[in-house]
Amino acid sequence: MDSLGSVILISLFWLVSLGLVVTAGAGTVVAYEVCRRYVLGKDAGLWAVGALAWQQSWRQATVVGLLTVPVAAVGILTFSYLPTLGLPGVLVPLMVVGLFLLLLVFWCLPLVARFTNPTWRQVRNGLTLGLTTPSLTFLLGIAVVLGGVAIWNFMPAVFVAPGLILLWWCYLLERFFVARGLVQPEPEEALS
Repeated sequence: MDSLGSVILISLFWLVSLGLVVTAGAGTVVAYEVCRRYVLGKDAGLWAVGALAWQQSWRQATVVGLLTVPVAAVGILTFSYLPTLGLPGVLVPLMVVGLFLLLLVFWCLPLVARFTNPTWRQVRNGLTLGLTTPSLTFLLGIAVVLGGVAIWNFMPAVFVAPGLILLWWCYLLERFFVARGLVQPEPEEALS
């Protein structure tokens, strides 16, 4: 499959899994693993990689993914106070909720896809990494906001923006994991 087709397929799969809520965690893990294979230049088939990632981590990913539900509920409740409190009254709580959603989806779930640890440790490590590397988390936040603005202003961007954000984030995380010594570099990276 060509690059644009892969990005569109990843975007659609990921958005459908997020929309179903219960499958959000497992869908994100599968999408991340497919992106990781794509970033590393592995030739494994899209469906084979997705099926293997689903089989290996769907339980743990579902648990971590369901942690986003109460966080999102707090965000929705906070947003409902917008008419009475005004934007200044709800902006900080909404930013905190957004930060925790960002950490859970983009730090904790990729750790579930990449490493085999108990669920509580995956969450702890994801939150720790996300909070102790504010530059990466801030870049991710900017990318998500820009992707949201692009989708809001040009609806067909929904087919490409989520997949591009996920591919970019996967690339950054793989470099981060190798730089920190958490994983060994792939043989192709070691030669270049």
